[in-house]
Amino acid sequence: MTTTMAEPGRPERLYHYQPFDLERLSKIILEKELYFSNPGDFNDPWDCKPWFNADVMTDLDLFEDHLSWFIAVHRKYFPDLSETEIQRRANDVRSDPKLLREMIERVSEDMETTINEVYRVYCLSSKPDSELMWAHYSSKHQGICLEFDARNELFGQVSKLSYLEKFPLLNLIAESEHENLKPLITKSAAWSYEDEYRLIAQEENSVMSDGALTTKNNYLGLPDGVLTAIILGCETPYPIACDIKELIDQSTYPIKLKRAARARDRYELSIGCI
Repeated sequence: MTTTMAEPGRPERLYHYQPFDLERLSKIILEKELYFSNPGDFNDPWDCKPWFNADVMTDLDLFEDHLSWFIAVHRKYFPDLSETEIQRRANDVRSDPKLLREMIERVSEDMETTINEVYRVYCLSSKPDSELMWAHYSSKHQGICLEFDARNELFGQVSKLSYLEKFPLLNLIAESEHENLKPLITKSAAWSYEDEYRLIAQEENSVMSDGALTTKNNYLGLPDGVLTAIILGCETPYPIACDIKELIDQSTYPIKLKRAARARDRYELSIGCI
């Protein structure tokens, strides 16, 4: 593994909370493969569910720009449609602008399906000691948290999430990559305590952009030495700790075993090596 300096403001370590799953943990440690989630499985019902701004009817230029976008889509994806028919449909929309709103809303609904088919996400946090995250994602403090060195090419591609008070309405005809990825890196301010970062990949049979991280059946290869520690929850049972120790002993690179400890006199977790 080649270690590089982390970008200013970006953590040198990132953490992934998860329940204990011996098979999946074995795949990480012994086969060096990370499991990326389908966005359709996320627990936030707004996460990765874009909605495009349909309030474009009152601006003639915006209206025509969106209509041109739909014309281009029809030409590309419906080659059997004649140009005469495409223009007839466009004129129908000009005569009845509410049809454009319906088309934009339909694209919003279809885009959710497309995101679930194409994208895979690995969620991380800058915090290894969040009581809520241990409770929500690591089996009520009985699971584990993976510690990664973020100073490498793979984790140099993480995107930091933005947390907003107001749900963002997206621009359907935007061409910037940041705008197109916004549904995958934006959440409600209610989730800001997670301080989340994401690795975003595309499934190999659905890749839409050059140079994207690519998963195969939800898995992506992990470079040697990037996984630096496995942290046990403060309630993780002893037999699980033994299973993890056996896996670590089989690793071809060093991995520390740590445990979260509950302070008895305050609401605080501390992380230390075993």
